[in-house]
Amino acid sequence: MASTRPEDPNEAPTTGTGDVDDPVRRTILDTTYGLLIDHGYTDVTTDDIAAAARVSKATIYRHWATKQELVVAAARMHFGEVEPPDLDSFADEIRWILEHRAEDYRESGTLRLVGGLIGAATTDPQLQALFTDWVEQLARAVRHVIQRGIARGDVRPDVDGYALETLIAGVVARSVVAQHSMSAATVNAVVELVARAVLPET
Repeated sequence: MASTRPEDPNEAPTTGTGDVDDPVRRTILDTTYGLLIDHGYTDVTTDDIAAAARVSKATIYRHWATKQELVVAAARMHFGEVEPPDLDSFADEIRWILEHRAEDYRESGTLRLVGGLIGAATTDPQLQALFTDWVEQLARAVRHVIQRGIARGDVRPDVDGYALETLIAGVVARSVVAQHSMSAATVNAVVELVARAVLPET
């Protein structure tokens, strides 16, 4: 679906979630996410969002340049950042990543929404770029965990970081394709396999 840019050329929109403490931004983001969960990406328009949030389309476009940016911002806010704390254990940090994504996907309608966004991104270059950046958060989190693991000594220095990022991303993606969130047993089994694979040689 084509996106309409703001009518006022002097008013530069911002992107991303921005200041979610701003009640207007928060209302728009919450409303957008709710509509997406209920109806899916393709069936929600900016007119729908404006009407449900009780704001004008001009207000929406003051904050986000396109529908795609707004949709990704709403999803990011509700899914949260994927940045595990330093738990002093590679295995525990990978488990943190998988458990948090699994928890995100247990919310009713979330898996259908993410699947719909992935499908739409295949034919919408702008959504694809924004969605790819969002997905890259997961890869960055895994890279940070690998770097910490190498520094503390529970990950071998020659580990193939890209392969490991791809593996973790694949585990998460399978939940979307299968439309079924990972169980705790699955998370633990994956963590055990990965942790064994990266252990330094003794």
